[in-house]
Amino acid sequence: MLTECERKLGEGLLRLPFEHGCRYGPEAERDLLELLFRSLVGFDEDRLRQLFPNGFPEGPWKLAEAQGAQEGAEYTEAARGKRCGHIFRAGEATYRCVTCAVDDTCVLCSKCFDASDHSDHQYQISLSSGNCGCCDCGDDEAWRYPLFCAIHTDRGDTKGKQRAQTHLPSDWAENIRLTISRVMDYFCDVISCSPEQLRLPKTEDGIRQDEVASRLTGDWYGGGDHAEEEPEWACALWNDEKHTIRDVANQVARACRERIRFGEKKAYETNDIGRTVVRQSKDLSQLLKVSQVLEQIKVTTTVRSARDTFREQMCGTIVEWLSDIAGCTVLEDDQILRHVICEELLSPWRQGSVLD
Repeated sequence: MLTECERKLGEGLLRLPFEHGCRYGPEAERDLLELLFRSLVGFDEDRLRQLFPNGFPEGPWKLAEAQGAQEGAEYTEAARGKRCGHIFRAGEATYRCVTCAVDDTCVLCSKCFDASDHSDHQYQISLSSGNCGCCDCGDDEAWRYPLFCAIHTDRGDTKGKQRAQTHLPSDWAENIRLTISRVMDYFCDVISCSPEQLRLPKTEDGIRQDEVASRLTGDWYGGGDHAEEEPEWACALWNDEKHTIRDVANQVARACRERIRFGEKKAYETNDIGRTVVRQSKDLSQLLKVSQVLEQIKVTTTVRSARDTFREQMCGTIVEWLSDIAGCTVLEDDQILRHVICEELLSPWRQGSVLD
């Protein structure tokens, strides 16, 4: 028996692609995030305002920003008991304690190094090249011995944690678990249907069979997907780190019969994000021709239903959402979101797709 929260979440996830014409953009991202947060509070408007006390965001809904996350937040009292995770900038000093570290990749930022005791230890100081690592303070697997950091090591204030947990209503805690659990099921339903081999030959019959196999069932998705008379299809281009922006831009413009500016836009999207949808159409045979022209320079393309392509993009936002809320607080409980995410990642997948 589905709860009201489950029903609304499932129906919302099912409908979202069609509400946006199967074209994923900033508005679709915002609507998805709003749906996830509303489900997180059991679709209770008052509780939603408790999460966002300064009003609902006009752009993408980010809980960390709403709770005052800012540069240097990894060094505040709220970070105690958590990993530092400070991302190194280009030219920033990194400290590797040879005595404590498990291997060469385990490093500390300057603040965590100063806040922990390395007296008489051998250590090395290096300059980061930028965007290539983070501080491992708080990661027990990175150190041979317990690393006691004055900033991050938990003091064991269990009374405070128990007090915070008692302030969170049980039905709210249940909605949090239900939402995160169901969202992870949805993620698995979508990604499990995505093609594993991107370079296999493409045929109209194979693509249509993929669309049928990728449909969501009606168990908790509000009736599930139904056959469409004229489904729309999408051709996606994937980054392979082998081709130049110019080569890809020229080929995209040629395949889509567009100006070079269009090709450049799609080439940069592919380079920055990892893939981009170059063309959507109800004419599947025409999309296959676009794909064939693109692949003449040995780039990788996929042709799937626009519905499933949209859902794959939703999954990207879901991963970012889980990352956003993992370090946040609900009322005074700064552990529940992180703990539930970890527990549900280890829970079995409740399949809701047609694919065997």
